[in-house]
Amino acid sequence: MFLKTFLKKRSSYPPQEKEAIKEKVRLAQEGNQEVRNLLIQESQKFVSQVTSKVCKRYIVPSRDDEFSVGLIAFDEAIMHYTEEKGSSFLSFADLVIRRRVIDYIRKQARHGNQLSLEYWKEGEAEGDLSPIDIKASLQHYELEQEAIMRREEILHYKDKLKEFNIELSELPNISPKHADARRNAFHIARTLVNNAKLRLLFIAKGKLPIKELLSYIMVSRKTVERNRVYIVAIVLLLMEDYQFLQGYIEGLHDMNDIQNKHISNS
Repeated sequence: MFLKTFLKKRSSYPPQEKEAIKEKVRLAQEGNQEVRNLLIQESQKFVSQVTSKVCKRYIVPSRDDEFSVGLIAFDEAIMHYTEEKGSSFLSFADLVIRRRVIDYIRKQARHGNQLSLEYWKEGEAEGDLSPIDIKASLQHYELEQEAIMRREEILHYKDKLKEFNIELSELPNISPKHADARRNAFHIARTLVNNAKLRLLFIAKGKLPIKELLSYIMVSRKTVERNRVYIVAIVLLLMEDYQFLQGYIEGLHDMNDIQNKHISNS
């Protein structure tokens, strides 16, 4: 209960504060070490909250190694963030922190399994598992970690959808029934994401810039408006740096797949 309360305190940053953070990131990338250190210092609560969310427990900065991993990941996000993709810095940093913390947890578990295998080979410790069993167990664990990362991406995507008043559970209902319609929606979304002007308008307005978008596509306004919510969902998916979820859209799969993955991983 305490962890849920702690995580709920992570409210959305107001636009002015987001702009200030973006400016600090820009200065840090230009080599201003003082601003970079200040941004890291000011963002420790954000790092702690994201890390706690991944670990499913309250993270104590002074005690838990996961926090240090998250802090390093935040610094990495500062230096690798690019506004051109359209994602906000905090959204990008959130994903980087999640990945690095999960990688850390996975490496720790792998190291433990490797030690068990070494001990078994050397006869320094008795065990009930053969090397083949241990290897199979490790492979199973790797698959579990991939599932965890996929789930984290889905949760991140779910939060992005909510910013546009879209619920993840809506995806099966807003997905066009015909493959051609889904293909057209994907093309429209890709056109927006790849066009700097359209992308910035989308971010600034918080909605599809339909009037401007029509100048770049051979689709009627009625068609765009009919599939507006679905197109927004694809745009948000393409703008973020998702390693697992991108495959669903790149393959033009139905958005049902993502919702089904969310259900199966809940």
